[in-house]
Amino acid sequence: MTGPGGGAKPGNLPSTGGSIGGPNGGVVGGGKGPTTLPATGGGSIVGGGKVGPGLPNGPGTGPGTPGRPGTPGVGPGTPGRLPGDGGLGAIAKTNPLAPKAGTLPVNRQTLNNRGVVVRNNFNHYDCFHGNWWGRYPGAWRAARWGTAAVVWGTASWAACSSYCGYPAEPVYYDYGSTVVYQGDSVYVNGDAVATQEQYAQQATTIADTGKQAQASKDEDWLPLGVFGMVQGEQTSANDLFQLAVNKAGVIRGNYYNALSDATLPVYGSVDKKSQRAAWTVGDKKEPIYEAGFANLTKAETTMLVHFGKDRTQQWTLVRIEQPPEQKK
Repeated sequence: MTGPGGGAKPGNLPSTGGSIGGPNGGVVGGGKGPTTLPATGGGSIVGGGKVGPGLPNGPGTGPGTPGRPGTPGVGPGTPGRLPGDGGLGAIAKTNPLAPKAGTLPVNRQTLNNRGVVVRNNFNHYDCFHGNWWGRYPGAWRAARWGTAAVVWGTASWAACSSYCGYPAEPVYYDYGSTVVYQGDSVYVNGDAVATQEQYAQQATTIADTGKQAQASKDEDWLPLGVFGMVQGEQTSANDLFQLAVNKAGVIRGNYYNALSDATLPVYGSVDKKSQRAAWTVGDKKEPIYEAGFANLTKAETTMLVHFGKDRTQQWTLVRIEQPPEQKK
């Protein structure tokens, strides 16, 4: 599977004679002719590299000789983040090779395999339990939750639909398959339902509705679990969401960036009619994170990240469960 923001699929790019910033902040050298550049891996939301100022080639005056192959990207680069944003960088601005919008079909087996790899590589089990809450007094936590097993717990669709009063039949949003971005339009099950800008605005409205809702920590909250978010062909999750929903469909929780060791509260909601879930982080108006509510009951799912109204990327959410010895 290859995310629009940078993946492992080789791309044929003309050499610039200078250097091109890799999707993850690495540097790709240029030769004097056509160059096949293997991707350097999906960039993290905290990623950010520089684009080399290379000069274009002059026009050829004869058959010439084939150019030398360019040098592949040389590493992930240095993660960058905006001051005070808890690691939330504007990848849509820092990744020059990322498309403005797009979805890619991902079959279930590929998605399952991605989930297995991400879970096997996960090593941030120290968050959302024990002394972690004391380090972040501003982190969100339901008052009735007494153990980490509750926070990390999973919810089935039967539990979610009964709890929130939704139909027993789930609505799944499989981006790239049932929901497709093509041209300036968004298609759901083959029908054009909105422009890209309209679809992103709908997600913004859903997230804002939840942020403005009066929802107390003392209410009854259903934990949805802990999810790692990865882009493209990434195999390690450093961006985590811990999510919960109340009976009114309001979403609360935390975003935790394991690289910067910083956390911010999550605000969002579920639209009851469409069953789209959308949320934001801290006081940021964007990006908007979106997934089908029913998809949040799956072990792994595709998701959308809206970087404004005209730039949307397809990412992946992978449910993370604590090992048995840490469920306390």
